[in-house]
Amino acid sequence: MIRFRKIFSIGPFRTSLSKTGVGFSWGFPVLRFGVSPNGRKYVSMGIPGTGLYMIKYLNSNTNSKSNYQNTQIKKQTTSQPKNIEPWWKQKNLMD
Repeated sequence: MIRFRKIFSIGPFRTSLSKTGVGFSWGFPVLRFGVSPNGRKYVSMGIPGTGLYMIKYLNSNTNSKSNYQNTQIKKQTTSQPKNIEPWWKQKNLMD
């Protein structure tokens, strides 16, 4: 897979252009804070000159809201009665 990325830096600020969009970050090589092209906020820590780094994406309100909705759906589906007869008994196909 071939990827394209162009980075513009002015002091501690960095703008990156890629196929997926434009990302922004600020900080220093050891610690950076930023927003990816798809809008996810992150913190990046690295060891300068080695190419080793770690990215931690931060939770956003939209992720928390969807997790809450998924929890509510699970509660609704598990609260149904446990003694539901199989479909073939409901249709009187077999006794």
